[in-house]
Amino acid sequence: MTKINNILLTVILVSAVSYGQDEIRKLSNGFSSIPGDNRMHFSLVSYEIEDITIDGQTFKKPVVPFGGLKSEVGEPTLPTITTFYQVAPNKSYTINVNVTSSEWIDNIDILPHQTWDSESDEVNTLFKRNIELYTSDMKYPENQGEVSNTFVFRDLPVVKASITPFKYYPLSRRLEVITSADIELIEVEDVDPVQIPNRISRVFEPLYEALVVNYNRSTNDDDYQKPSILYILPSNSSNLMANLDILFDWRHRCGYVVNYVSTSTTGNSSSSIKNYISNAYSSWDDPPEYVALVGDANGSYSIPTYFESFSSYNGEGDHPYSQLVGNDVLPEVLIGRLSFSSTTELATIINKTVQYESNPYLSQNWFHSASMVGDASTSGISTIITSENIKELMEYHGYDDVRTVYNSPFPSQMVADLNAGLTFFNYRGYYGVSGFNSGNINSLSNGFKLPIATVITCGTGSFSSGTALSETFVRAGTPTQPKGAVASVGTATIGTHTMFNNAVDMGFYYGVFVDKMETAGAALARGKLNLYLNYPDNPNNYVTIFTHWNNLIGDPALQMWTDVPQSFTVNHENSISSGTNYIDVEVLDYFNEPVEGAYVTILKGNDVIFESDYTNIYGRVTLSVTSASSGGAYLTVLKRNFVPYQGQFQIIDQSVNVNSVEGAYSIDDDMNGSSSGNDNGVIDGGETIELTIPIYNYGTDDAEGVYCKLLGGDGFINYSIDSLYIGTLMSGMTGNEGQPFVFEIESGMLENENFPLRLLIKDMNGSSWQSQIQLSISGTRLFADKVYVHDDPVFGNDNLDPGETAEILIEISNIGSMIANNITGRLYSNYPGLEIIDDQGFWPLILQDNYSINTTDKFEVVAAEDIIPGTIVELFIDLESSNGAVQSTNIPIQIGIKEVDDPLGPDLYGYYAYDNGDIFYSNAPYFNWIEIDPLYNGSGTQLSLSDYGDNQDDVTTVNLPFTFKFYGVDYDQISVSSNGWVSMGSTSMKSFRNYHIPGPGGPSPMIAVFWDDLNTTTSGGRVYKWYDELNHQFVIQWSHLRTYDNNSLENFQLILKDSQHYFTPTGDGEILMQYADFNNTSTGNYGWGQVHGNYCTIGLEDQSETIGLEYTFNNTYAISAMPLEDSTAILFTTRGANILQRGDINQDGLLNIIDVLTLVDFVQSSNTGGLNPYLADVNADEIINFLDMISIVREIMGY
Repeated sequence: MTKINNILLTVILVSAVSYGQDEIRKLSNGFSSIPGDNRMHFSLVSYEIEDITIDGQTFKKPVVPFGGLKSEVGEPTLPTITTFYQVAPNKSYTINVNVTSSEWIDNIDILPHQTWDSESDEVNTLFKRNIELYTSDMKYPENQGEVSNTFVFRDLPVVKASITPFKYYPLSRRLEVITSADIELIEVEDVDPVQIPNRISRVFEPLYEALVVNYNRSTNDDDYQKPSILYILPSNSSNLMANLDILFDWRHRCGYVVNYVSTSTTGNSSSSIKNYISNAYSSWDDPPEYVALVGDANGSYSIPTYFESFSSYNGEGDHPYSQLVGNDVLPEVLIGRLSFSSTTELATIINKTVQYESNPYLSQNWFHSASMVGDASTSGISTIITSENIKELMEYHGYDDVRTVYNSPFPSQMVADLNAGLTFFNYRGYYGVSGFNSGNINSLSNGFKLPIATVITCGTGSFSSGTALSETFVRAGTPTQPKGAVASVGTATIGTHTMFNNAVDMGFYYGVFVDKMETAGAALARGKLNLYLNYPDNPNNYVTIFTHWNNLIGDPALQMWTDVPQSFTVNHENSISSGTNYIDVEVLDYFNEPVEGAYVTILKGNDVIFESDYTNIYGRVTLSVTSASSGGAYLTVLKRNFVPYQGQFQIIDQSVNVNSVEGAYSIDDDMNGSSSGNDNGVIDGGETIELTIPIYNYGTDDAEGVYCKLLGGDGFINYSIDSLYIGTLMSGMTGNEGQPFVFEIESGMLENENFPLRLLIKDMNGSSWQSQIQLSISGTRLFADKVYVHDDPVFGNDNLDPGETAEILIEISNIGSMIANNITGRLYSNYPGLEIIDDQGFWPLILQDNYSINTTDKFEVVAAEDIIPGTIVELFIDLESSNGAVQSTNIPIQIGIKEVDDPLGPDLYGYYAYDNGDIFYSNAPYFNWIEIDPLYNGSGTQLSLSDYGDNQDDVTTVNLPFTFKFYGVDYDQISVSSNGWVSMGSTSMKSFRNYHIPGPGGPSPMIAVFWDDLNTTTSGGRVYKWYDELNHQFVIQWSHLRTYDNNSLENFQLILKDSQHYFTPTGDGEILMQYADFNNTSTGNYGWGQVHGNYCTIGLEDQSETIGLEYTFNNTYAISAMPLEDSTAILFTTRGANILQRGDINQDGLLNIIDVLTLVDFVQSSNTGGLNPYLADVNADEIINFLDMISIVREIMGY
C-alpha cells in the first residue's frame, strides 16, 4: 500500500465508493466481494485461543466468530469460515487462497477433535488423537480453502466457499494465523447445470443481499417470475370452495398465478405435503413464492405441522415446509396458515383478507396508528426498549399515533387501542400476555379496522393444541362483522426467551418499514433473518428453534397497509374490437402525476387473457390482448399503499371488424425483390425488410375500401412502402398475405432492441382499427465483463495502487447474435483522482457469445497518490463497431487494497472513521484524554443517570451548547444513555442490548460510543457532561462504569465538535470517541437464563436506520478498523468524502474571480449567507481570513 501524508481534498462520492458499511453488513463472516470475476477478500477480524484441559494436559483451541469445523476425529481442532458466492450454474470450481498477511504462535498444542462433550460425557470416554498426523512434519490442513459443488438458494446458483484461517505444524508445535487472504474461485470444467427456477423471485432479493456476498439485482424485468401462490387444502375441502374461490379469484385478479391442491392429492402427512411443494418449486414455470396452509393443525379441517427436536419442548411450527433446499434455516417459499375450525371462521378470515386489501375502511384515519405494548415486570425492560425502537421507526416513516402501554392495567388499555383502529398491534412481555386473552379479543368492536398483530412471547402461537391467541385474533368476528386482526404472528411453547423474541420482533418491523417488505409472509421471514444475523453462531440451536416456533396465522401474501391509502386515476379504453391485440393503460395519482411501478393485470375467463406488467416512469404500460373472443375482461392496478383499481373493459364483436392476425406476420430479408439481407428470417441492422402482415375480418359483414398504414420506428426505420390498399375483405376472410411493407433498418442496432409498430387499418366508411406489431432486432450487445491491471512487471501486484501508473485491459463480452468487428473504445471516469493518459482501446473481433481483450491497444491511467486505498471507481467505456453500433458500458476498478491503517468508510452519506492507528493520514486522531470527572479533578456536571443492575437502564436528554448537524439534520438536544450511546434529539428508549448498525434495535439516529449493557456504580461509575467553550467542543464521559456481563471497567468519552469551528465538506459536526479503559468482554451466556453478549457496538446510524458506519460489533472489526484497547481514539468525519473542492465557494466546479469576491464579502462582513466554511478555508488552517484570499488567487493563477 502506498502511504500518504495528506488527505485528498477533492473526492467524489457518487462514482467512488470505498468498503464502508458493507464491509460488515454485506461481508459474510469476514468475506467481501472485490471487482473482478470470482474474487473475494478475506479478513480474520478476531480470534481467541481457549484453554481445554483433559486428564491434566492443557490444550489450545482456536475460536473465531461464525466459525464451523472441518476437522475429523483426532485431527487438530481448527475452525473454518464459510460464505455464499453466486456463480454460473453450469460450472465447477476450485479455490485458490493467496495469503496476504499472517502471524505466528509458537509452542502451542492444538486440541485433537473429539466426538464427545467434555462437560457432559462419562470420564472414561477414550481420548482420540491421530498419532500419525501429530508426529508428521506436514502442515494441517493440507488445503486452506474449500469450495462446494454448485447448488441453489431459491433461484440463485451459489457455492459455499470456506477458508481455514489457521495452519498447524504439529511436529514443531507452531500455528500460523492467517489474518487476511485474497481468494479466487477458478472455473475448472463444465458440468450439468443445476436446476433452478427459470426466473427470479422479487420477494427473496433482500435475503440474497444479506447472505450472498456478490449478489446484484437484475435490471431486466423479464428475468422475474409472475407472483405465485400455492394453497394447501384439507382433504374434505369440497364444501369450502365457495368461500375459497372468493380469495383465489381476488389473488388471481391481482396478477398471481394461483394454484391449490388438497391433501387427498398430496397425501396427508407433512412429508408428503412438503414433497408436493418441493416438486412445484423445482418444476413449475412460476414456482410458488408463497404457500398457505388452509386448516388447523388438528380438528375437522386439518393440515399437519412439524415438531422440532432441538429442545425439550418439541414445539410446533410450519417453517420446515419452506426449507426445500439444503439443511439451513433459510426459506425457499414464504409460509402462512389460514387456521379455522368451521366454515364460518374460514369465511370470516377470507372476508377480512379480501376486504382489507381491496376495500380498506376509509371512514377514519387509522392508517398511521399503532400500539406498542411492553410489560417489563417479568421479561425485563428490553421489552419496552424493543417497543420504543419500533415506535421510533414507525414515527420516522410517518406514523403520528403510536400508542404505548407499559404499565397496568394492561388488558383494558390494549382493548381500547385495538377498538380505536390500528394497522399494527405489537406485544412484548411474558407468558399470559399480561392478562390479555381470547375473551378480550372476542369482545372487541374494531370492525374492519384490522391490524397485523405480533404477539411474540410464550404460548401465543401454540396452535397444535387448543386455540392459540394468534388464531383467535384472526378467527374473531363474523364475515359481516369482523374484529380482532387480519393476520397474527405468535410463538409456540412456554419456553421462549426475551432476547430472541426481541430480535424476531424488531426484524419484522424493520422489514416492513425499512426493507419495504409488502406482505406479512415476507416480513416474518425478515424477522427470522434478523435473528440469524444477530446470533450467527446459532447458540444452543436457538436460531433454529425460534425460527421454527414463530409462525404466521393468516395469508402470507397479505398486502399490508403502512400509510393512508391513495387513490388511482386509471385511463384505458372501455371497449376494444375483437382482434385488437393490445390495450394501453395510463395510471395517475390523486394529483394527476404519473405513477411508476404500478402493477397492472388484465384477466379474462379461464386465463384466456392473463397479462401483467409494471407502468413506466410516465405511468404507462401496454398489455397484450392475447385472445379475440368477445366479452368482459378485468383490469386491476396495484401498488403499495394505493387502493386497488378494479375496472373492466369489453371486447366487442362488430359487424365490420378488421385487424391483424396475431403472430402471423412474416419477415423476408433475402436478396430477392425489395429485401436485402442475410436471409435468416431475423431483422438485422442495415437490412431492408419485407414485412408481410395478414389481416382478418372478424366481423359478420364485408369490409370495403380497406387501407393499411404502418406507423412507428421513428429515427431508425426508413420506409419504402408504409401503406397498402387491400380493397374489399369479406367476413371471415384473411387479406394482405402477399403485399409486404418495406423498410430499411439503420445500421448499428443492438441485440433485442424492441420497437413496437402500430398497424392502422381503415375502411371506406371511416371505421378504423389498430394492432400492435412487436418486432425485435438481431445485432451485437457488448458489455464490460472483467478488468485487468498491468502494473510494474517486477514489483507489481496486478492491482492499481495509489500513486501508480498502469495499463488497463478490459474484457468485452458479446451476448448478441451477430459478430462485432473492429470495435474502438474510449475510456473515461468521473473520478478526479484517476487520470486517463491513454483513453483509446481496440478489439478487432468479438464473436457471438464470446469475448475479447484489448491486448494490442491498452488504456493507460494514473491513480493519484492520496486516494484512500480500497476506493472503488467506476470506469466508463464508449464502444463503436464497424457497423455503426454505438453503446456504452461500465465496470468498477478498485484502487489499492484497504488495510487496518486505512480509514473505514465512507458510508452512503459520506462519513469516514479514522482511528489513531491510521498514522499516515492527517485526519487520524491521537489519544488526548479530557478528564471531566470531578473525582479525578475534572470540571464536568454529573447527569442524572442511575443504572445499578438488571432492568435499571436509564436515559436523559441534554441541551447542546451549539447546533450540531448529524447526517444532514440539525439538532439542539441529545439523549445520553447509561449504556454507552447517544441519540440525537430526545428519546425515552433505554436500549441495553446492542445490535448491528444500521439496522433494527436501539434508537435512531445513534452515536454508539460503547453500546453495551453497562452499570453505573455508587463508588464512582457515573456519566458527566462539560462544554469546553475555549475549544468549541462538548464532552460526554462515561466514567468508570462496569459491564453487566463480566463487571469489566469501562472509561470512555464522546466529544462533539462545533462545525462552525471545525469545518467539514457537508457541514456535519465531527465526532471524536476516546477510550481510556477499554474492556470488550461481554461474551454472553446462552444457557438457561440467557445474558445477551455480542460484546459492544461502536459506530454511527442515521435517522432512517438504513445508513451507518459500523466500526465493530460482536468483537468483529471491519478490515480497516484497528482493534481497540486502552488509550485509543476514533474520529468520525465527512472530511475526504465529498466532491467539493476547497476554494470553489459557489460550488460551480470552477475556481475563478467569483469565488474570490464571495470570499472577500465574507471576510469583510462575517455574514456567511449560506457559505460553506470548509470550502472557504482554502489553506486548511480552520480560520477564514485574508490568507485564504491569497491562497485562492494563487490557485487560480497557477503559482
